[in-house]
Amino acid sequence: MLAGERDPAVVAFEVELVDFFVEAASLLGVPKSVAAIYGIVFASPVPLSFAEIEDRLDISKGSVSAGLKVLREVGALKEVSKETDRTGLFEPDMEMRQLIAHFIEQRLQTQFDSGKGRLNSLAKSVPGRNGQAEVLRNRVKKLQTWHGKAGALLPLAKTFLKLG
Repeated sequence: MLAGERDPAVVAFEVELVDFFVEAASLLGVPKSVAAIYGIVFASPVPLSFAEIEDRLDISKGSVSAGLKVLREVGALKEVSKETDRTGLFEPDMEMRQLIAHFIEQRLQTQFDSGKGRLNSLAKSVPGRNGQAEVLRNRVKKLQTWHGKAGALLPLAKTFLKLG
């Protein structure tokens, strides 16, 4: 992260916050550049321009452009303008409900749907003889039960997120 003539304490704060978002995002499979962009915008008390984001993170224009597109699409960032003629300023959307709802609808639902098919295939292809196959069939059946219970929570989570 580039400091330039900026206050070192501010830069250190930004670095820590960007690292926090990058680590959290890695658990969800979100690209580091996307997480870093969100982190740097989140760390700024004022909206940032495309160029400011690029400068502070020292990443390519293409990465900034792609990351901003993703973050706007999922509702994590919003584009704002000031009273001046400047446009293209970005600030975090502090309503995390929309971001979480999008994550549930896109990633979790997709993973859930894929997992159901995979578990059904696994149940049909259990290897082994005698009691070994039965043990494995019971384990896969247990996974299918857990999977079904998790799937039942998705509509509840979506409804809950729309209430607030």
